[in-house]
Amino acid sequence: MNLLACIGLVWIIKDSYILDKPRKYLKSKAKWLDKLLSCSMCLGFWAGVLLSIFQFFILKDSDNIYYYPFAVSAFCFLVDVFMDLMQEVWVKLKTERKINE
Repeated sequence: MNLLACIGLVWIIKDSYILDKPRKYLKSKAKWLDKLLSCSMCLGFWAGVLLSIFQFFILKDSDNIYYYPFAVSAFCFLVDVFMDLMQEVWVKLKTERKINE
């Protein structure tokens, strides 16, 4: 469940319409912020760090907090690659449908 929460957080920060203006503003301020806010693996790592901090200090649970940043980073990257692939397939199918009409 924690992984899903982190992928949701990363998706909102990286791709959502709601944060589009703040994201564009931050990207224009520094090159490292542009790279960070464009990288699902990077954002996933930091979302995992936030999850670990939350779990350790708020929930007082130290189980598995050391691997969360790495697991969330990998999971966010894989979901992002899968979503990109699905989008490419959708666009290709849509284009073929228009050609055949």
